[in-house]
Amino acid sequence: ALAGDTPSQHRYFLDNQEVHLPAFWEQYIAEENSLELIKTASLPLVVAINGHTLAESLDNPRLPQPAQAAASIRRSEGEQVDLYGVRQETLAEHRLQQRGGGYIALPVAIGLLLAAVALVVPSTLMPWLLALAALLLVWGIGCLYRKPSNKQLKEIHLLRGIPKRWGLFGESCTEQLNNVSIGTLDLIYPAHWQPYIHKDLGQLTEIEIYLNRHVVRQGRFLSLNDEATQFPLQPWGRNALFSVAALLGLLLLLTSQSLSVPLKISSAWLHGPQTLSADSVQQLAAMPLQVGDVLDLKGSGMCHVPALYQEGERYPFLPFDCSTIYWGTATPMAEPNSDIIDNAASLQATVNRQLAAQEGDNAVSPALASAIQKSGMILLNDFAAIVLKTDALCGQKNECVRLKNSLVNLSNSKSWSALLKKARSGGLEGINVLMRPASAHQLATIVNNAVSSFYNRETRKAAQLLAVTPPGGFLISSDEKRQWVTHPQPTLSLYEYGPQDQWRELENLSRMLLNTPFRAHGVITDIRSDANGTRHITLHSQPEGLSLWRYLLMPPLLLTLGIVLAVNVTLFVRRWRSARARIPAIQRYYEQCINHKIMPFDPPSHP
Repeated sequence: ALAGDTPSQHRYFLDNQEVHLPAFWEQYIAEENSLELIKTASLPLVVAINGHTLAESLDNPRLPQPAQAAASIRRSEGEQVDLYGVRQETLAEHRLQQRGGGYIALPVAIGLLLAAVALVVPSTLMPWLLALAALLLVWGIGCLYRKPSNKQLKEIHLLRGIPKRWGLFGESCTEQLNNVSIGTLDLIYPAHWQPYIHKDLGQLTEIEIYLNRHVVRQGRFLSLNDEATQFPLQPWGRNALFSVAALLGLLLLLTSQSLSVPLKISSAWLHGPQTLSADSVQQLAAMPLQVGDVLDLKGSGMCHVPALYQEGERYPFLPFDCSTIYWGTATPMAEPNSDIIDNAASLQATVNRQLAAQEGDNAVSPALASAIQKSGMILLNDFAAIVLKTDALCGQKNECVRLKNSLVNLSNSKSWSALLKKARSGGLEGINVLMRPASAHQLATIVNNAVSSFYNRETRKAAQLLAVTPPGGFLISSDEKRQWVTHPQPTLSLYEYGPQDQWRELENLSRMLLNTPFRAHGVITDIRSDANGTRHITLHSQPEGLSLWRYLLMPPLLLTLGIVLAVNVTLFVRRWRSARARIPAIQRYYEQCINHKIMPFDPPSHP
C-alpha cells in the first residue's frame, strides 16, 4: 500500500500493478492474501479477498473505517512512498532509450546504395530504382532529424520515499545484493550508478522512474538527463552504417564502368556541345576539335591492325580491328604477298597432282599406266620437280627434315645433299618412283604438315606488317568497340581456319578492309598525338534519354558518396573513441560530486 492524496486513502499494488480494493475490506488484509480480480476499464477490481466476496458485503451493513495500524501491509509513517507528480521524459532521456537504434539510419544507407545500383542496371530499371532511392532518402533523413511526438514520450513518475536494500544475501549473489526497493517497488538502476546509490539508502529521497521501474533520477546528482546534457551520447553506429553503404556504392560505380567518360560527357553537356562533321581528311584537320564535341565522319579508310590485342575483347575481322579506323592521305597499304607461300602452294600442288594422276595422263606410256593401275600402285612421274620445289621452300638445313628424309628414302640416295645435287644436274630426269597407296598417303601427310608450318608463320608475319600505321592522318577509335564498317562479319575468326585457308582469308580481309568506306559518329572523349604525327581521336556514342541522365547523375553521386564516406569515417572514429571514454568521465564527475569538489547539477524544478 502507498499513501494516497489524503491520510485516510491508500493505493494498493499487486506486484507492479495497481488494483482497486474497497475501503471496507482493509480489515481482511493479512500477511499472505488470496485475491480474485476482474479487469475493468480503469483498474483491476478486487471482488474477493481471503474468502470474503462483494456479494456478501451487499447483505452486511457498511463497516466503520478500520484504523490504519490494523493493516499489516502498510508501512510505518517513515516508510510511506508519495507519488507527488508525473512528467514526460525529456528529449535527452528519450535519446538514451533509443541508444543502439542503428535501424533508424538503415533507410538512408539503403537509399544511397540503391542510387548507385540504379546507375549500373539496364536503362529500363534505372528510373524506378532512382525513385525508390529518393523516397528512402527523404523518409530516412526525416526519421533521423524528426523530434518525437508527445505520444512517443513516456511518462516518468516522481516518487518521494526511503530507498532500502532488502534481504540478506551472500557476497556471491551480486544481483540480489544490488536490489534496491522503495515501498513495494524494486528499482532498476543504470549499471554505472551502482557505486553511488548507497549514499541515499535509508534517507528520504526523490526518485524518478519509468513505469517499468527504471530509474532516471535519484537524489541531488544522479540524473540521466544531466548526463546526456553534460556528456552527450556518441551514436557511432549510424556513422559506421553510412560509411559501409557509401564505400559499397563507390566500389560499384568505379568498377562497373570507366569514370572518365561520364565526367567528360557531363562537362561537355554543361558547356554546350558543338556538332562537327567532315567527309575528308583535310576538312577534319582544319577543325578545332575539343573533348565533348560531337563528331560525325564519313569517308574511306583502313581498319587498324593493333600491335597488341586486349584479352577478353572480340575482334570480328581479326586481325583487323574495325572499331579503330586509320584515315589519312597516304597511299593505302598493299595486300599481303609472300614468295614462301607461293613456293609452298607450288610444292603442294605438284605432289597432289602426281598422287592423283588420272587416266589419259601422257607422262607415261599407256601400257605402263595400265599395269600400274592393275597393281594398285601409285606412280610419281616427276620426282625431280618434287625434290627441287622442296629445296626452294625448305632452303634451311633444319627445315622440313622429315620431308627431306622421306624423299631420300624413296630415291635410295645417301643424303639430302646428294639427292639435291643429282636433281639439279638432271640425274633424276626420266626416273619414276612407284609407291604403295599407304606410302603415298603418308607422303601427302608429310607434305601438308611441312607447308602448314610455313602458312602459319607467313600469315602471322603478314598480319604484323599490316600493324604498321602510316605517319600523319587520324586514328579514330570507339571506346565501346563499335564497328565503324557495315561489312557482314565472318562466321569464323581468322585463326579458326586451317593453315592454308588462313592465308586466303587474310587476303580476302585485306582486299576488303585496307581501303573501306566507314561512318563514325559520337562524342569526343579523348584527343592526343603520337610521335609519328598521327592524331588519336576516341569517340563515345552520343547518349540520349536515360543514357544521358545516367552520365549526368554519376559525377554528383560519386561526389556525394565520397563526402559521405569521408565525413562518416571521421565521425565514426571520433565518436567511437568518445563513447569509450563517456562512462568513465561520468563516474569521475560523480566521484567529485560525492567528495564535494564540484557542485552537482541543479535538479529540475517541478510544479
